[in-house]
Amino acid sequence: MTTNKINSRIFAIGETTYDILFQDGKPVGACGGGSAFNSSISLGRCGLPVSLISTFGNDRIGDLAFKMLEDNSVSCSLVKRFEGQSRVALAFFNDNNNPEYSFYAASVEVIPDYPEPQKDDRILLGSSFALRDKGRVELLNFLRKAHKAGCCVIYDPNARRHLADDPHFMAKILENISLATIVKGSDEDFRFIFNESDGEGAYTEIRKAGADYLVYTKGPDGAELFASEFHFEVKAPELNVVSTIGAGDNFSAGLIFGLYTNLLNGLLFKDLKAEDWRKIIETGVLFASDVCQSVENYISWETAKK
Repeated sequence: MTTNKINSRIFAIGETTYDILFQDGKPVGACGGGSAFNSSISLGRCGLPVSLISTFGNDRIGDLAFKMLEDNSVSCSLVKRFEGQSRVALAFFNDNNNPEYSFYAASVEVIPDYPEPQKDDRILLGSSFALRDKGRVELLNFLRKAHKAGCCVIYDPNARRHLADDPHFMAKILENISLATIVKGSDEDFRFIFNESDGEGAYTEIRKAGADYLVYTKGPDGAELFASEFHFEVKAPELNVVSTIGAGDNFSAGLIFGLYTNLLNGLLFKDLKAEDWRKIIETGVLFASDVCQSVENYISWETAKK
């Protein structure tokens, strides 16, 4: 378990989904999922004070999700449950073990409750939850308070389709970026969002929208950090990939873990040197690499204990 001097909380905001995995048309596994859910489980396994802000039903799937969160030391005090069916995703693996999804929405769409943000909080936001119309006013109100309080907000757009020509979604994405401290996304995300095929072009768009830091992930090729004062790349190790589900979510969890263990009370981002950032990005690569070697959406207990 990790301990340090930071008096901060971690909030992961997003949908909770139950993932059913298929290989060659046959179910091969199932587990709780969703971007924020995956990240929070890994952070809970590492002993960090993480709360999930999410919604799911009072059904069997919701019960499974709730128990898994509790078993992995994730606070459920901000989880809102409803009478109805929880969200489900079917993941069909292709020959490269990359998933193609079919999503089945929850039967009820409800708005979660948000806490009052505090200066040292770390907040993770992303995926389709960050683009929903219902509850957007409440989400933006929380993010603006967090931005004003000086919280670290990590935004992962996690785009699954081309959005560059969709003004409705682009306006929301740009607004989310403007309230973020760090934007973290994959090369595919930024092709979908900005029609940009490299990190430099993506970073230019991120800066225009108001964020100062970009973590640009490239799957097996590792990741790059872009900031006004430095830019560097971290390579990923060669892996026997079993599943890529949750890889990006756990890269985000690794970023939060790295920031949590590197920042002490009162230390600002401007005080982090390139070598500090390199350790933080390496932690993201470590978390993502670990997840790719199993059918779970979270880092292993063994890795968490290290």
